Amino acid sequence: MRTIRPADLAKQAEKAAKSGQGIMIWGAPGIGKSEIVYQLGDALNAKVFEIRANLFDPVDVRGGLKVVEQQDGTYRTRYGVPEDYPDSSYPGTVLLFIDDLTHAPKATQNALLQLLLCRRIGTYELPPNTIIVAAGNRSFDRAGAVEMTTAVKSRFRHYVMEAHIDDFCAHAHKVGMDASIPAFLRYRPNLLHDIDAAAYAFPTPRTWSFVNDALPFMDDDGFYDIASCVGDGAAGEYLSFRKIYHDLPDIDQIVRSPGSVRVPDSPSTLYAVAGALSSRANQQDIKPIMTYLRRLPTEYQVVAVKDILGKDRTLATEQSVQQYISDNASVIF
Repeated sequence: MRTIRPADLAKQAEKAAKSGQGIMIWGAPGIGKSEIVYQLGDALNAKVFEIRANLFDPVDVRGGLKVVEQQDGTYRTRYGVPEDYPDSSYPGTVLLFIDDLTHAPKATQNALLQLLLCRRIGTYELPPNTIIVAAGNRSFDRAGAVEMTTAVKSRFRHYVMEAHIDDFCAHAHKVGMDASIPAFLRYRPNLLHDIDAAAYAFPTPRTWSFVNDALPFMDDDGFYDIASCVGDGAAGEYLSFRKIYHDLPDIDQIVRSPGSVRVPDSPSTLYAVAGALSSRANQQDIKPIMTYLRRLPTEYQVVAVKDILGKDRTLATEQSVQQYISDNASVIF
């Protein structure tokens, strides 16, 4: 199937959810499938109930049996509703997230058939306004996934998600990730997602977020702190870049005097400057930042402006940004 980037998937998933159809998100480990689902829940104002399908045996899908005495003194067995399921009477919008579906045995996948299509299983019914979203890895991702049965496949709309540098950098700036990380990945985009099944640690969007969490506790050398997250090669390159990043021109000086601060020459430093400025961009400083960015080579201007708009779309209303977009529409869009 043709792949889809996270930003486009978020839009597609919202439309599919509103149509009442189940959604299956495929992709390699660590690219943010689960995060997309929770963002969809926020966008639809839905309460997310998460089921880890790989932890369910087939009999767990319907629930445990209990013996109930009847009024006439006889006994019957009834199925108890699993605690992970939403209450049938929940009044709001529900997003039932079935994660790691392709890590569940085929018998468990098949046990979910009635729930996926009919939104009920036995006497249990999902709340009326329920969206079903599942996620999992593909068999060739070497993540331990098993093939999904055709009966289960036919109950979903399918999307194959791939990591995208623009979407990752926009997200990184939004959540306040250390600006050196998106700046470095702009310089070395192939290291955003580079799985090596033979390695213990490798770069993915998830493991770069691990790097961000590790930075405040990093020792002077920092190699083992970073390599434990993304592997030796990516760690070495990032730490070398980070030294450049912290030797950049003073960003405050750029804001104060955007026409006089020297523009670097090397590609790595230009990426670092573009990343630092896009991270700093706000309503107050956007005009001098745009003035300085226009002095950079065009490809670095475009990188920075895309990141600025990914971080805060309201900055597109600023006159300096509007003028830049008007002047450079052919390379921005």
